[in-house]
Amino acid sequence: MHNSWHSDLKFFSTEECALLAKAFDDHGDYLYEDGQPFYKNSYGAFNLPASLQFTDRIAANLKKKYPRIKFANSYMRSYGRGSYLKPHTDRKGLDISVSICIEDKNNLDWPLCISAKKYFKDDWDLSTDIKPYEENYLEAHMGVGYGALMLGRTYPHWREELLCGEKQRALYIFYHFTLEEEDQVVLKIDYPDLVLYRDFIYKTEAEELINLAKNRLEKSKVVDANDGGYILSDTRTSSVAYFQRGETPLISKIEEKIAALTGTDIDQGEGLQVLKYEVGQEFKPHYDYFPDIGKPYEQKDKGGQRMITALLYLHEPSSGGETTFPEAGITVKSVVGNLLTFKYEDLSVDTKTLHCGMPVLEGEKWVATKWIRKETFK
Repeated sequence: MHNSWHSDLKFFSTEECALLAKAFDDHGDYLYEDGQPFYKNSYGAFNLPASLQFTDRIAANLKKKYPRIKFANSYMRSYGRGSYLKPHTDRKGLDISVSICIEDKNNLDWPLCISAKKYFKDDWDLSTDIKPYEENYLEAHMGVGYGALMLGRTYPHWREELLCGEKQRALYIFYHFTLEEEDQVVLKIDYPDLVLYRDFIYKTEAEELINLAKNRLEKSKVVDANDGGYILSDTRTSSVAYFQRGETPLISKIEEKIAALTGTDIDQGEGLQVLKYEVGQEFKPHYDYFPDIGKPYEQKDKGGQRMITALLYLHEPSSGGETTFPEAGITVKSVVGNLLTFKYEDLSVDTKTLHCGMPVLEGEKWVATKWIRKETFK
């Protein structure tokens, strides 16, 4: 199945498109790609001076959502009769791709197909079975000057054969950007498998989440090791507000970024929980994965076992409230905007992910928790 989408991302005026097309035709020194496995009957040129003058403008728009992107390259390509792009992902370092239609005099309406299924390997394997990626995808239809934005290394994409006359063509330009997420990493440990990212969200976004949660707070519960239900316990004395996946644009943005960082699908995640800890409140040492109680139970069965925790710090107390891993000797201070992730996929070994939220000694602590399952969470 597929969905069609007519792009409303306007990048260039008619005059700017004409300028770029002329610069491409005047260039002459093209790279022909017929010998490559993914392309047919197309040729192009990297980093034309005419294209580079627009780089900052395009990057400025993208930085609203991806503040740490870095320009990688621009590439303009002409496609003729019989051109196609086979399913593939972009090369390493080309994390975000903007595809913009520059010339289409004959209304060819040649859509870009983008799979809804993620590709988890580092580089595209030519032996990959493409059928699962073609089962559910989006068709992006672009008029002249309009474009589509995609995570080109994450979602396979392709174009079917271009049906046009021998002298007709479609001309596109691509701006590629690198996501410099590694700049955010302030702590990375293999055992336990733990990463701490700084400035994952802005302070204003943290405040927005807190305000959303204030009218929904209720007493936090834990899983009952006897029957798998949820019960009140002095193990966890905070208050919690529950949110549905994608409930607000901000929550969607956070979920997308966490999925990208952890290499998982959004639908593997439980709904976001926002928690408030007042003075004296804590979460005593515990594991986040579900206990084995010797029988199936609903919470564990509707999505499988938990395997990743993402903990987002929204408000730091004046004193106390640290996240501590006693078996590993690790303590993480609550700092607004920081994100802590830790994994425990293999429960047959000691994960060293026993952790606790230390008692708040002064002020308030607010955090958001995202638990990710091994399967789709419903």
